[in-house]
Amino acid sequence: MGTHPTTARTPHKETRLELMECSEQNLRVAPAQSEDNVEQVGVILLFLLATGCYVNTLWGAFVYDDELQILQNPYIKSWKYLPEIFRTTVWSFIGTAGESNYYRPLMTLTYLGLWKVFGNLPIGFHLFNVVLNAFVVTSVYYAGRELLKDRWAAMIAAALFAVHPIHTETVAWIAAVPDLEATFFFLVGFYLYVKGPGPGWKRPALIVTCLFLALLAKEPALMLVPVLMFYEHFVREGAGETPLIVKVRRYLPMCMAGAGYLLLRIALFGKLAPVLQHAHISWPQALYSGFALVCEYCRLLFWPTRLSAFHVFHASKSFGEPRVLLGTAIVAASALLAWKIHKRWPAAAFCVLWIGITLLPVLNARWMAANVLTERYLYLPSVGLCWLVGMAVMAAWDRVNQSVFLRVPLRAALCGGLVALLVLGATQTWARNRVWRDDFTLYSKTIETDPDSYVMRMNLGVHYFAVRDFVSSERELRRALELKPDSANVLNALGCLYLEEGRLEEGASAFRSAIGFKPLWTDAHFNYGRLLKKTGQNEQALEQFRTAVSVGPVNASAALYLAEELAERGDDLGAIAEYQRSIALAPSLAARSELVDILQRTGQERLAESMLRGMASEYPFDSATHLRLGQILEKYGQREEARQEYQATLRTDPANAEAQQALKRLRSLAN
Repeated sequence: MGTHPTTARTPHKETRLELMECSEQNLRVAPAQSEDNVEQVGVILLFLLATGCYVNTLWGAFVYDDELQILQNPYIKSWKYLPEIFRTTVWSFIGTAGESNYYRPLMTLTYLGLWKVFGNLPIGFHLFNVVLNAFVVTSVYYAGRELLKDRWAAMIAAALFAVHPIHTETVAWIAAVPDLEATFFFLVGFYLYVKGPGPGWKRPALIVTCLFLALLAKEPALMLVPVLMFYEHFVREGAGETPLIVKVRRYLPMCMAGAGYLLLRIALFGKLAPVLQHAHISWPQALYSGFALVCEYCRLLFWPTRLSAFHVFHASKSFGEPRVLLGTAIVAASALLAWKIHKRWPAAAFCVLWIGITLLPVLNARWMAANVLTERYLYLPSVGLCWLVGMAVMAAWDRVNQSVFLRVPLRAALCGGLVALLVLGATQTWARNRVWRDDFTLYSKTIETDPDSYVMRMNLGVHYFAVRDFVSSERELRRALELKPDSANVLNALGCLYLEEGRLEEGASAFRSAIGFKPLWTDAHFNYGRLLKKTGQNEQALEQFRTAVSVGPVNASAALYLAEELAERGDDLGAIAEYQRSIALAPSLAARSELVDILQRTGQERLAESMLRGMASEYPFDSATHLRLGQILEKYGQREEARQEYQATLRTDPANAEAQQALKRLRSLAN
């Protein structure tokens, strides 16, 4: 029955070999698992760092273009405008004057979704930007890990990207969400491509999807195609031995997707860029200006001081200008550097070219917006710089490790310098975020750095007008007009100021000039109509209101002004139609109250009752709505409901005599 003791304690030779192999396997798995755990912790810390740098933006307001793109944009208020979102340019809701080169349906769709969740609360929109930026930071890490083949270099790069002050405009400003979305999908598509071809069609399909989503966010995402092509031919491991046909087959789907996007733009708008933003700049000047812009962008990347929401742009007129020469030297040196190192350090050469390729689309001043030089345009190019710095830090670390006597102090110095850089960047980012918290702060701070910015002067003037500081408003608007005499926006703002102050002749001149410079702009027409109405020129006013609606069919204010004019003339049918148009675009209490007046006057009491019920539900503290609803209900014998409405009236207006008398009347009838 027993077993020999020696047999029980000593394993066979084969068994010992198996145990040794298992032990070696466990030793190999343990470090891998440890590295994975470190990576997970690192990614979480990156996410927290990125979020922490921008948490103070959550309490910011809608500023600058946010008010027009969100608060006054009917496309983001209803799903019924989904076709317009995908078949028109981003400013098309303004009307005919809103034609532009920007096709960004993903931005408008994002706003639509956020509006449905948060309404007009800016914190929800800011939260989206902050969280999306954190995902971009983690994408910088994952894409960098695959490109650099070094987790620590990628981690350092992502941390530097998270704190770089040049990104404050992109994250703190709600309207910069296209840059966030385009960069995120750009990086995800790049990560999937670098990770390897993989079998089947799923990965190419995912990359194409990322490319198309990035393009629907912002046009420069098209640069993902040349980025992938360069990576495939010069950076991917084994590129020299891979047949050309295999390389082309890998990125051909992305090329086809890019070509499809370009054809879509041509089909929708007739050409790639329907509007020439700076026609006065010749092509030679645009070329010189491109090199000058390279110089300015490099300064902002490497030394992010004197940040501004509106860098004033002056076109370069000759090759001999210092900025042009320096920019040319930077381009030449970068190209030479990439060529020299591409064989020994292909990833580093690729990072240099990443910066240049992704920056290239915003260097053509003829196509760009008014300010041309803009900080958010560096959001995607800065990824390449951060990867380069991450590689440099790890190369320095490896060199330090070769030192026998100075290893410890050099390591400490390197770590201390990196920590100091991260702290400095995070501190500057936090401070810069506060500039974007409200309109007045943004405009006044921008004017400190760029006093010749006519847009910021105009916006500050409009802000002063809104708070009824007319003296300051006129000062800023006049300065803006000196800087940009042909600005229809400035002239329209001045016209509104003069109209408010009763300076009607000056106002009329300003409005006529605005219409002359920008004849298809809605606001100038209906504001001029308001002035004509005030001077008794009713027929001319009606003509201006009709023109405003014609050139701005989805402008709620234009429809409301026309409705009020038609109602005053007794054209009830026309007035009802325009009131309904205005309410559908922007359901204001004033427009609905005026429509109820017409409905009651024309005997449409039940329709008026239905509208008042909706108004009472949406505006429960509006006593006038409750009183009118109570009167209609009492008229039709619905006494209990009428009593409740009269009581609701008195809750917010206790001294309302009509409601008090109505309640007495109902009590006497009940007795």
